[in-house]
Amino acid sequence: MKKKGVLLLFILLIALCIGGCDFDPRDYWGQDRDEKDQLIKVEIFFTDDEQLTGYVKNLGIEKDGTVYVGGSSLNYLYDKNGNIVGSFNYQRVLYMKIINEAKTD
Repeated sequence: MKKKGVLLLFILLIALCIGGCDFDPRDYWGQDRDEKDQLIKVEIFFTDDEQLTGYVKNLGIEKDGTVYVGGSSLNYLYDKNGNIVGSFNYQRVLYMKIINEAKTD
């Protein structure tokens, strides 16, 4: 009976993964929480000559971000403590410059 329950659970997990859900086992195993939530301090340069300094989770479109039809996107800008303080559209970003916090603090 115990083996039957474990087998059913295993089959259910495989079905969920194949079925297209957002379940990613790497979110639960093999990656530390600190590594997953690491923030990178950057200076963002936009196409209209604006600049913005803050923290991002990824240098590309992050998992929590959104990509809209037509190429625009929504990504979040964080403060040092990981609180969302704004958002930006990757369609307008020219480049990001990584800021070494050891030199700036």
